Amino acid sequence: MSTRRPRYRYIAFRVDGPRAFSADEVLEAFRASPGRPWLVGFEGSLGLARTTHLMKDAAIQALVRIDSVGGARVVVTTLGTSGTIRKATAKYLRRR
Repeated sequence: MSTRRPRYRYIAFRVDGPRAFSADEVLEAFRASPGRPWLVGFEGSLGLARTTHLMKDAAIQALVRIDSVGGARVVVTTLGTSGTIRKATAKYLRRR
C-alpha cells in the first residue's frame, strides 16, 4: 500500500438549465454520480470538481451524465481539466 499523497485533477464544468442552481443542489446531484467527483466550488453556472488522476475519465463521464439538478433538466458541459485549482480557475472559469 502506498503512502504517497494522491495526485488530484480539477475539472471545470458548466451547468446549463432553466434557472440558477445553488451549490447544495449541485452537490446533491454529485452524490448520485459514480466516479467519485468532489465539488470544490460552484458559483452561478460554473463549478470546479476534484478527483484523482486515476479516476479523471470516470469523473468526467459521470459529470456529463448528470441530467437533472434540483428537479430541473440540465446539460453539464466540461470546460477543461487542470492539475491545480489556480490554473483551472484562471484558464477555464474566469470571465473574459
